[in-house]
Amino acid sequence: MVRSVLGVAVLVLLAGCAINRSEVDVNVVQPAESQAPAPSNGKKVYIIAVDDRVFQIKPDSPDIPTLKYDEIDDKSITERVFARKRNNYNMPIGDVLLPKGQTVSGLVAGAVANAYRQAGYEVVSTSGARDASEVKVHVIEFWSWVKLQGVLDKVVSNKSLLKIKAAGAPEQQVNTLVNENVKVTTNEDWKKITEDGLKAITQETLKQL
Repeated sequence: MVRSVLGVAVLVLLAGCAINRSEVDVNVVQPAESQAPAPSNGKKVYIIAVDDRVFQIKPDSPDIPTLKYDEIDDKSITERVFARKRNNYNMPIGDVLLPKGQTVSGLVAGAVANAYRQAGYEVVSTSGARDASEVKVHVIEFWSWVKLQGVLDKVVSNKSLLKIKAAGAPEQQVNTLVNENVKVTTNEDWKKITEDGLKAITQETLKQL
C-alpha cells in the first residue's frame, strides 16, 4: 500500500515538472456502425470552419485559451493549440498542440460534417460544388484544460461554443462540455478528452438538424 502511494506521488511530481510542449494527434472519430445515418435528404453542403477563439496571456481561469507573450498572435501556433498544461500549483508549464498540418478549425469542421452526414446530407469537399450550400462554423470556444481536485485527483475537461450559419436556416449555437477524472494528465488524456469533445459537438449539432 505504501509503495503504491509513493508511486502515485512520484508520478504527480514528475507531471508537475514536465515543462515542455507536446504535439498530440487528435482524430475526429466516426460514428459507430450501430448509429446508422438517416436516409439521404438529397441536399449537399460544403462545411468550412473559422477559428475565432480569443487567447489571453494570463487568464483568470484555466478554461480560457492562453499562450506565452510572443505567441499569442502567432497564427501558426494558435490554429493548432488546444490545451495548456499546468502543474499542481495551477501554473502553466507547457502547451498541447496538434501536429503540423492539423488545425482546430479543421477538426471542428470534421465533427460538424459527421453530424450532417448522420442527418442525411451529402458533405462535399469542394467549395462552389454544384447544388451545395455553404455551412460556416465559427469556433468561438474550443479548449481542453485540467483542474486540481485534491492532492492526487484532477479533472480534465473540454468545452466548445460554435455558431453555425447555413443559408436559409436559423443560426445554430452549439455548446458542449465533457469531463473526466484522472490522476496524472498524460498526452493520452489530452487526446481522449479532446476527441470526446469532438464527439459531443457531433451529437449536439445533430440534435439541431
